[in-house]
Amino acid sequence: MADKIKAVVLAAGKSTRMKSQRSKVLHAILGKEIIRYLLDSLLECGIAEADIIVVTGDNRAEIENVIGSNVCYAMQKEQLGTAHALLSASELLAGHSGGLLVLVGDNPFITAPELQKLIAAHRRSRAQCTFISAVFPLPTPPYGRIIRDAQQRVCAIVEDKDASPEQRQIREVNASIYLFDKRAVFPLLAGIRNDNAKKEYYLTDIIAILHREKLQVDAVLAEDCDIAIGINDRRDLQAAQKKINDRTQLRLMLEGGVTILQPETVTIEHDVEIGRDTVIFPCTYLAAGTRIGKNCSIGPFVYLKNARIGDGETVRFAKRED
Repeated sequence: MADKIKAVVLAAGKSTRMKSQRSKVLHAILGKEIIRYLLDSLLECGIAEADIIVVTGDNRAEIENVIGSNVCYAMQKEQLGTAHALLSASELLAGHSGGLLVLVGDNPFITAPELQKLIAAHRRSRAQCTFISAVFPLPTPPYGRIIRDAQQRVCAIVEDKDASPEQRQIREVNASIYLFDKRAVFPLLAGIRNDNAKKEYYLTDIIAILHREKLQVDAVLAEDCDIAIGINDRRDLQAAQKKINDRTQLRLMLEGGVTILQPETVTIEHDVEIGRDTVIFPCTYLAAGTRIGKNCSIGPFVYLKNARIGDGETVRFAKRED
C-alpha cells in the first residue's frame, strides 16, 4: 500500500557516555524506559507494532526483553553511523513502497501530535522527505544545523562537529525525525560517504543528496524545541526527568484539580492517577502504578508504588509497595 507508513527506530547505540553496561535507550525516566516513550507515541499516532522495526546491535536481547517481540528487529553489526543503521533494515523493508518514518530511540520527547503533524504535512506536499526541525535560543545545543538557500529551501543538514563557526550560529536544528518516500530515498542511501569528523555514514547527508537530485525536502517546525533533545549522558537523563516531572505536575494541577505543595520536592512517575482535591505535601515520591482517590492528603515523607489509596485517606511518613 503506497500510503502505508513503516517506522524504523535506531537503537543500536552503546552507552559510552552513560558509563553504563545497560543499553542507553533502556535507562528509565520516571519509571519508564526512554525507548518506551517513543514507542508509545508511535502507537498513539497510529503506527502498528508490526510496522515498527527496531535497529539494534549487541543489545538486542536486553531491548527485546523490555519491549517484547511484537515489533520487528534488524541487526546493525557494526556501529558505522545512522545511515548505515537504516540500511541494516533493508531486508525487512524490501516489500514496502510507502512512507518510511525514521527516528532515534534515545528521544523521550517525541509526541504523537507532532508525529501526526509531520505525517499530514508530508502527505499534503508529497515531498520525498519531510523532517521535523526545532529552533533553540543561543547557544544552540550541538545538533545538526539546517542549511537553507536564498529561497529558504532546505538544502543540507550539517552536523555540529563539521559546522563552521557561522553555521553554528544557526538556531534551527535537526530533530532526527524523518518521513521519507521509501522508493525515492532508499536507493540514494548508498551514495552517502563518511568523509566527516567522526568518519561515520550520517543519515543527515541524505538531505544534500536529495537537494542535488532536485527532489523535494521540507522541514516542519516543532512547536516545542524539546522535541529535538536526545539523552546521551546522565546529565541529560536528570534534565529529562525534571522536564517530564514538571509537565506531569502542571497537568495534574491545571487539569486534575490536584494541589502540590513545594513541587520541587515531589516526584510523580508515569502511570500515576490522582483524584480531584487531593493535596500532595512536600518530600513525596509517587511511583508507577499508584492510584490515589479524591480529597486525600499524601505526605510529607511518603513513598508509594502500585498503592491504592481510597477517597479521603491521609498518608503521612509512610512507605507502601502493594
